[in-house]
Amino acid sequence: MDQGSLDRIEFQQVVAAIAAHARSEAGRMRLLAWRPFTERGDRDREIERLREAIRRAAEPGAWCSVGLTALYPLIGPTARERLDGPALVHVRSWLDAAAATHAAWNEGSLAERFPALASLVATLRVPPGLGERLAMAFDADGHVVDGASPALKRLRAEGAESARRLEQQLERWAREFGADAYVTRHGERFVAMVPADGFPRRRGIVHDSSHSGRSLLVEPFESCVANNRLIEVRAAAADEERRIVAELAAAVLAAADDLLALEATLVHLDTLFARAEWAREVDGRALAPSGERLKLVEARHPLLALKHHRDPAKAVVPLDLELGGRSGGRVLLVSGPNMGGKTVLLKTVGLTVALSHAALPVPAAEGSLVPEVGSLLVDLGDPQSLEQGLSTFAAHLAVLARMAEIAAPDALLLCDELGAGTDPEEGAALARALVEHFARRQALGIVTTHLGILKRMSGEVEGVVNGSLEFDPDTLEPRYRFLGGVPGASHALSVAERLGFPAALLERARTLTPESARALERLTAELGDAVRRARAESASLGEARQAAAAEAERHAAAVEESRRELAVERRRLTRESEALLARCRELWQVIQREARRDARTRDPGSMKAELSETQRALEALAGPEPGGSTAPLASDQLIPGLRVRVMDLDLEADVVSAPDAEGRVRLKRGGWSIESRVGRLAAARDSAAPAARPIQGSWALSEESVPLEVDVRGLDVGDALAALDGGLDRVVMAGMRELRVIHGVGRGVLRAAVERHLRQHPQVEEQRLAHVGEGGRGVTVVRLRA
Repeated sequence: MDQGSLDRIEFQQVVAAIAAHARSEAGRMRLLAWRPFTERGDRDREIERLREAIRRAAEPGAWCSVGLTALYPLIGPTARERLDGPALVHVRSWLDAAAATHAAWNEGSLAERFPALASLVATLRVPPGLGERLAMAFDADGHVVDGASPALKRLRAEGAESARRLEQQLERWAREFGADAYVTRHGERFVAMVPADGFPRRRGIVHDSSHSGRSLLVEPFESCVANNRLIEVRAAAADEERRIVAELAAAVLAAADDLLALEATLVHLDTLFARAEWAREVDGRALAPSGERLKLVEARHPLLALKHHRDPAKAVVPLDLELGGRSGGRVLLVSGPNMGGKTVLLKTVGLTVALSHAALPVPAAEGSLVPEVGSLLVDLGDPQSLEQGLSTFAAHLAVLARMAEIAAPDALLLCDELGAGTDPEEGAALARALVEHFARRQALGIVTTHLGILKRMSGEVEGVVNGSLEFDPDTLEPRYRFLGGVPGASHALSVAERLGFPAALLERARTLTPESARALERLTAELGDAVRRARAESASLGEARQAAAAEAERHAAAVEESRRELAVERRRLTRESEALLARCRELWQVIQREARRDARTRDPGSMKAELSETQRALEALAGPEPGGSTAPLASDQLIPGLRVRVMDLDLEADVVSAPDAEGRVRLKRGGWSIESRVGRLAAARDSAAPAARPIQGSWALSEESVPLEVDVRGLDVGDALAALDGGLDRVVMAGMRELRVIHGVGRGVLRAAVERHLRQHPQVEEQRLAHVGEGGRGVTVVRLRA
């Protein structure tokens, strides 16, 4: 992309704002030199990394680290300075940063969720052992530490001990010369400062005297050997330090290629970190250029978005714009008043395309699309060049000529005030010719203008569409909102009036304005106002639709919640009913046993009288039936096919056969066969809805023989367990203690279900598989409680 065009749309200022987030100087410098990619594959890979970096930056925890300063000046091919301790500490900082970055990505799920970033981190190659050697040799300021080598540790320990002993020796010697004498150093040697008066020169070597001449720096003869040894030890230690530094410097230079590659990867990660932080500030996202359609949804100028982030009171009006693709238009003519935002619109579009091609975050909403362009050329501002001897108009013409040359489907051309700066008629003719050329070449272009001849091109030249920026006719202030398909009025006289232009001059200007121009201005304003009202109504309908959809969603959620609660309640009631049924069975069996015991000891006649009395009491408690007669039907009224109500069961059924000699009547309801008696049957209700009342029943011991086995083979589990419960009830009612359950062998599913069910049954005392002569594994023998 043309560098001059990038400068005109403020690309460099945006890059500088992004670079401020880099944590390393190398990362900042690399971002300042950032430009759009020329290779599609490199660009797409970088955009995918940027997407992941934006998502990763939204999560807690560090994910990349950097060193203290750039490595290339220290170890690059052009490095001239010898590596010293502080320089080697800088090298170690990059090795530490690489280790910290590796550690941050050790968590397994990160590589799965951010594969592009993880693959970049995986390219970090740390020279083995080098970081540990540097850490053991230097402190944070680059000084060689004692543990750098055994020899250095020994020499430093010896030097410290020698200095301590020598200092003590000199302190004892100096006491002879009074309280003012003390021990100090002269150069590399320990000496004593003693008074000059009366000092015998034979006691030592005088190295110097004070400025006043009253004190002497004296080295006693007996300390010369110790001083010499101390200097030798320190010299040996310094030699060892230089050897250590030289050895480690050689190791660093030998690994220079690996270290520079490591730095490049960490700097790359640092640029991704800076771009992700910038995206969080301006609510930006990674857009991958593709196709030929430009669609901006709530796009904002990056620098204005940054100002809004720092000061929310500075609101930014987002830009919604579509060009190319199914919209049909490829050249957009934007008109409207000065100071209405047309230049900002051009810069926003240009920056959106340039940033996306550079894999930098774009302040736009989801749904935005950017075309893939091969050329971006911008004619904006004052491009005059004193060096080339070009005036403003000539400089504009040079750019426009270049646009005419490169106009193609993959070119984006942005022109501000096309045709201005010269004779209006000739400028308008030149502008129209250029717009026709852009449309014929199918280039994407946005042109701002005040020329009426260009506003009329929308209906005359295929591919050319109008657009404008809203202007409030009441306050005479711009609203900065883009209106597609509507040309804008210039409102030059209105703006001049708002800025305090003399009223008399304005009135004269209005008189000189042709009536046709004033009429066109009025029509344009009315059209814009109508479009604004239509869009406002559309927005209101959209909000209503969203509100209705949200309400429907809440209703669906409430219905689903009610269903879940109903299911929970149904399961609870099922559990309670099962427990109640089990208890009822147990009580029923107890009643059966008591009844049989009483039947053996009591008079059958008295029992029958008691039962009749109980039945009459129950019928009296039941009270009258609502909606129907409580009087029982006579025997001769019960004919087959008659609909009757069984009073003790509170249900209706059809008579199947007339009463027998004992008053028993066979009834049928659906698939049920019911046996009742004459005194319990009444006329059917007129209403179909039965009244809610407690269910009553009667029982009697069957005179038929009770089967001692239940065959559940071929049944599913539910039916088999129901049949098993029925068999258990019959056996218990008959007073028997054992039941054989025939379930077969098969795959064991039915046998396992029977076994589980019997374990939970209150009347089962024990169960076992039958012996060989009893049916073997296909039969379970159940022992019931007494």
